[in-house]
Amino acid sequence: MMLRSFYARISLLFLLLVFILGGASLMIAFNASRHLFDEVEQLLNREYASSIAKELESVVGESFQEADIKDAIHYMMVLNPMVEIYLIDEAGGILCYFAGGSDTVIRDRIDTEPLEQFHSSRGFKTILGDDPRSTNSRKPFSAAPLLIDNEDGWVYVILRGESYDHSLAMAQSNYYVRSGLLTFFIALLATLVAGLFLFFILTNRLRKLNLGVQAFGEGHYEHRIEVKGQDELAQLSIAFNEMAQSIQGGIDKLKESDKFRSQLIANISHDLRSPLTSIRGHLETLLLTENRISEDKQREYVEISLQNVAGFQKMVEELLDLAKLEARQISPQRSAFSAAELVQDVVLKMRPQSDNKKITMAYTPDPSLPLLSGDIGLIERALTNIIDNAIEHTPQSGTITISLSQNPKHFILSVSDSGKGIPQADLPHIFERFYRADKSRTRTSKGTGLGLAIAKEVTELHGGTIEAENSTEGGAIFTITLPLTV
Repeated sequence: MMLRSFYARISLLFLLLVFILGGASLMIAFNASRHLFDEVEQLLNREYASSIAKELESVVGESFQEADIKDAIHYMMVLNPMVEIYLIDEAGGILCYFAGGSDTVIRDRIDTEPLEQFHSSRGFKTILGDDPRSTNSRKPFSAAPLLIDNEDGWVYVILRGESYDHSLAMAQSNYYVRSGLLTFFIALLATLVAGLFLFFILTNRLRKLNLGVQAFGEGHYEHRIEVKGQDELAQLSIAFNEMAQSIQGGIDKLKESDKFRSQLIANISHDLRSPLTSIRGHLETLLLTENRISEDKQREYVEISLQNVAGFQKMVEELLDLAKLEARQISPQRSAFSAAELVQDVVLKMRPQSDNKKITMAYTPDPSLPLLSGDIGLIERALTNIIDNAIEHTPQSGTITISLSQNPKHFILSVSDSGKGIPQADLPHIFERFYRADKSRTRTSKGTGLGLAIAKEVTELHGGTIEAENSTEGGAIFTITLPLTV
C-alpha cells in the first residue's frame, strides 16, 4: 500500500539511483587510486633503471655472462626486493632476469615500444609495460638503454614484482574495503536523509493538490488550493483553481436555472389559470343557461372567451419565441434599412392604443441618420414591445417621448413616459420573463410579461444593450443601444 504513494515510489527510485551511483563511484575511486599509485611509483623510480645500467655497463658491454652480473644484481635486489630486473635485447627478447617470488616467467619477449617512449620522455610520461610473468598484465616500469655484448639492449625493471603485488593486494583489499565502504555508507546515509527530506518538501505540495482534488470530488466546491511559487506545480494549482471556479460557476448556474425553471412553471401556471378559468366559466354559463339568456349576452360571453383564447395563444407564441432567442436558435436576417422610418412605422402602428388612453406620442424622425444593418423584423418587434410597455404604464392623457440619435459607433433609441416610474427594487429584474412590479400578479394588465424579455434578447442578439432607469422628472426611460453595423 505504501508504494502506491508518489512519495514512496520516488523515494525508492532515488534510493536505487543512490546505490547504483555510489557503487559506480566507489569502483571509479578504486581504479583511480590504482592508476595514481602506478603514476607515483613510476615517477619516483624513473632513474632506477639508469642506475642499474651504469653499474652493469662495464660488465656486460663486451661479453655477456649471466654469472658475471649476479653479484651486482643481488646487491640491488637486496636494496629493493620488490622489483624485478630484466635484461632485454634490441628486439625485445629476454636475455636474463632476476626476480623473487615463485611465479615463473612465461614470456620470452616483450614489446620495446613502451620502453622507447619512456626513455624519450625521461620517465615523466606514465607508461605501462608488459609483465613477463603474465600474458596480458601491464605494470609500471623503469627502463634505460644498455650496451650488451656490443649490441643495443635495455635494462627493464618492473617496479612492482609479484610478491609486492600480492602484499599490496592484501593491504589494499583490507584498507579499501574498510575505508571505502565506510565512506560510501556515510555518504549514502547523508544523501538519503537530505534527499528524502527534500522529496518530502517537494511532494508536500502534490499532497495538498491531491487533497484539494479529493475535497472537490466530495462536494466541497468552494475549496481552493494555495498557490506558491511560479513552477509547474504552481501552474497546475492555478489551473485547478480556475477549473474549480468554472465548475462551481456552472453548478451555481444550474441551481439558478433550476430555481428559475420552478419560478417559470409557477408563473406560467398562474398566467394560464386565469384565462382558462374565465373561458371555462363563460362556457359553463352558456351550457347551463342555454336559451334563458339573451343573444347579446351569449355573444358577450363568446367574445370574452375568444379574447382569453387570443391572449393565451399570444403568450404561448411569445414564450416559444423567447425560448428560441435565448437558445440562439433564431439567426438574424440582416439587411440595411432606415432606423428612422422603422421607428415612425412602429409609432403609427401603436397609435390606436395610445389614442384610446389619449396619450401623446412625441417623435420627430431624422432623415439624415444612416442606414442600420440588422433583422428589421426582430428589431421592429423589440421596439413594439418597448413602446407597448410605455403605453401600458402611462396614465390617461400622459406623454411618451421617443428619440433616435447616433454617436460614432451606435444608434441610440430612447423611450420615456410620464408614468409613475419603476420601483428601485424592481429595476434589476425588469427584463426577466413574467416579472411584474405588481406582486399580486392580477390580470388587469393586458401584457404577457414576456415583452421586455424578448426585447432584451433581440437587442443582445444584434450585439446591443438595453437599459431601464427612472427619470428625475418622473416616469421610466428605456434606452436601446445598437451598433451601426451588426
